[in-house]
Amino acid sequence: AHETLPRAVAMAFACLAAPVAASRTRVAPPSTRGSARPTPAPRIDVSRNSRDSVSGAFGTRRRGETTPCRATKQSYASFDDMIAKSPVPVLVDFYATWCGPCQLLSKQVFPQVAAAVGRDKVSLVKIDTEKYPNIASKFKVEALPTIILFKNGQVADRIEGLPDAAQLTERLKYMLGAS
Repeated sequence: AHETLPRAVAMAFACLAAPVAASRTRVAPPSTRGSARPTPAPRIDVSRNSRDSVSGAFGTRRRGETTPCRATKQSYASFDDMIAKSPVPVLVDFYATWCGPCQLLSKQVFPQVAAAVGRDKVSLVKIDTEKYPNIASKFKVEALPTIILFKNGQVADRIEGLPDAAQLTERLKYMLGAS
């Protein structure tokens, strides 16, 4: 069964990371308590907008400024569907709202990398590991932040921890150039 997301934020820009082990935060395994009967979830609604509240998650900005991310809106039936049907590689940022390094990644690193690599090279999708533990478990996310690049529907690269913008930029350019 595929896990569906009521809402995921995806931004068309670039970033991936070189393997770095700095700033790791452990993630507890998913809970097995609760009903054995799964509840249906709505379709994935991927919201993209470069000038409203979504952009604030990808970098600090002053009123009237735009972020380096261009955005559009798309819907998918499941996470797997989104990865498989993406016309560009998909960078998935597994995070938690309480994770300090995750916030630094979103506010400082991603905007720098987006400006350096280009806006239409990669889609960024942010997955809250506390809201979607099954997706995090499927990809063996044990530390935060964890970034996974999917290329042609398959895992192409992965990093755990907080990389700097130069490492992300270099790694992403390499992965985008590789077939």
